[in-house]
Amino acid sequence: MDALAYFPYVPRQSQKDALRLAMETFAKSTVGMLSADCGVGKTISALSGFLAARNESYDFNLLLLTRTHSQSRVFEEEITVLREKFRISHLTSTTMVSRGHVCPIRNQIEGESNRGFLRACGMMIRSHRCSHYWDFYSRSREEGKAVPSEFAMIVIESLLDMGVVNVDRIAEHTDAVGMCPYEVLRWCARKSRVVIGPYSYLFKERVRKPFLASLHWDLPAVDVVVDEAHNLPDHVLEAETAKLTGAEASWLISNKVMLVKETGIEWLGEAIDFVWNTFLSHADELFMKQKEVVLRSWDVVPRFMDRKELEALLSRTEVTEIEDSIPTETPLDRFVELLFSGVRAGESDDWHITLEEMHRWKGYNDIADTKIVIRPLNAAGIIAPVLRTARASLLMSGTLRPTSLYSRLMGVQGALEEDITSPFPRGSRMVLLEQELSTKYTERGTDLWRKIAGRIETALQAMPAEKSALIAFPSYNTMQQVLSFNIDTGYRQRVVEERGAKIEELMELIIQKPCAIFLVFGGKFSEGVDLVQDGRSLVDLIIGVGIPFSPPTRYQQALQEWYDKRFGEGTGYYYSSVVPSIRKVVQLIGRLRRSPEDSGVVMLVDRRFGRHIKMFGKGIESDLWPYKTDEEIRYAIKMFNQLRQESVRENGTPTECLGC
Repeated sequence: MDALAYFPYVPRQSQKDALRLAMETFAKSTVGMLSADCGVGKTISALSGFLAARNESYDFNLLLLTRTHSQSRVFEEEITVLREKFRISHLTSTTMVSRGHVCPIRNQIEGESNRGFLRACGMMIRSHRCSHYWDFYSRSREEGKAVPSEFAMIVIESLLDMGVVNVDRIAEHTDAVGMCPYEVLRWCARKSRVVIGPYSYLFKERVRKPFLASLHWDLPAVDVVVDEAHNLPDHVLEAETAKLTGAEASWLISNKVMLVKETGIEWLGEAIDFVWNTFLSHADELFMKQKEVVLRSWDVVPRFMDRKELEALLSRTEVTEIEDSIPTETPLDRFVELLFSGVRAGESDDWHITLEEMHRWKGYNDIADTKIVIRPLNAAGIIAPVLRTARASLLMSGTLRPTSLYSRLMGVQGALEEDITSPFPRGSRMVLLEQELSTKYTERGTDLWRKIAGRIETALQAMPAEKSALIAFPSYNTMQQVLSFNIDTGYRQRVVEERGAKIEELMELIIQKPCAIFLVFGGKFSEGVDLVQDGRSLVDLIIGVGIPFSPPTRYQQALQEWYDKRFGEGTGYYYSSVVPSIRKVVQLIGRLRRSPEDSGVVMLVDRRFGRHIKMFGKGIESDLWPYKTDEEIRYAIKMFNQLRQESVRENGTPTECLGC
């Protein structure tokens, strides 16, 4: 097999290495782990390697999983290139989203029912009140069920002829004719060789089964690519977490007679009383200590509960005609989910249960603002069975390092591994490393925030405002403390990330003019968007203020102890705290260079970064410039820009110009 047979560009050595791993993973039907810095071309390497391994087969099922909808567009663009370059007409893809995401009458449906969108949607379909759904289907006498109408099939085939089906193209074809966009999308997916969707389609069991069934796919015959796979352990732990608030428990108490009558489960009312009493009996302890209270499974799972009837209640939440999602939209749904997770917690030590406050800032105690949370600890127990059952699985990320650690976290020891460092010219980046200041809790105060504001202002003024700058903080509170000193952003427009901010608005701003964007690590602006135009980065200065360690919680402590038991004493803190925190910083730094022509400066404002510098990847040592004062920052940035300009003038391209 020729790994380059389906590669549409002139390959670099780093891309050859990525291609080789992808092709070998799919050819051997195993699990592969690709850690490759930004700019290597992971997406096209994965797709091209897959086609090289399956080059004699027109019959394949490829599932591409992404964390966000915006990341799926990169796959769509590369699939389009492959189809056109190699004339692979059978390479058709559909990007799936939820039914509610594309429903043209969602507001109307939600206004008619308090039982949640999906159930209300199902009721409208069964009562033939949704014209969009029934304009898509017609009743087949031969099959005795609803099938797509002839016109609907014409629409589907015309979309598939384009090769890449997504929400935008669906809207263009369905708005005028009034068909249900989701049903068109689902039938396109059923007829596509490639389906793109979120992690939960595969890694949440109660979603996976109906999702694959709707496509007529069997997992052992499905090849899988997981993008940004460093997120996967945290995602599956969160996806399997069950929560019930005090306000929801209060609603259940008020409506328990109606719920017992509706479900026919006699013990349901007593179970509601049981869990409500758990809220009441532990409330004083919670409010007095001002932190979460650890519970046991017997605090949330009454002994009189019947397991079979619980499973019947659980299946009640499934909406059989709507395969894309399992709703937990009502308090009863979430209560049943809580009971089921509580049963699982009672059968294993891999779970953690707490009663927590939700809004401590309110200044008064209210049971309505508390919640019972049941979280899993063992991500590998959820991930590994799926990856091992699939025909082949490729996990890829710019920060999947060390790969040996992630193979442990996901339970796939023995997987094929490749760690590819940055393909960009050495000297195209300078990393300023703080030697004096730290955002360590014991050192925080007005004087520290003032000095950090000074560091940021110095860098913004020293770096020419040719592109935008990203300034990231561990939390919104830290960001506001530093911003209170009125940092002068110079010629860059000041933009401050707010909760609920839209990525599209940010992109419009930075395309128009350079901005100084103040944000938090791990947020939408730091990971959820590719700040690129015409293949080049829109950013040339990144400032990371402090290490974004997660706040200490009982769950964090339990996770650390679980890792210590599983992987050896001392590994817990590293796995549960250090690696996720540094990873957020590395993700942000990856926004700096997206092409060989990009260059810029990174400034890490916390002396503790020096302890973990190896986690930033091979080769970073040659980019480091330690500093102690604002004057040293000005001098370093001035020298960097002078050397870069001289290099470009002499050679036309960046060279290894930093030896300092």
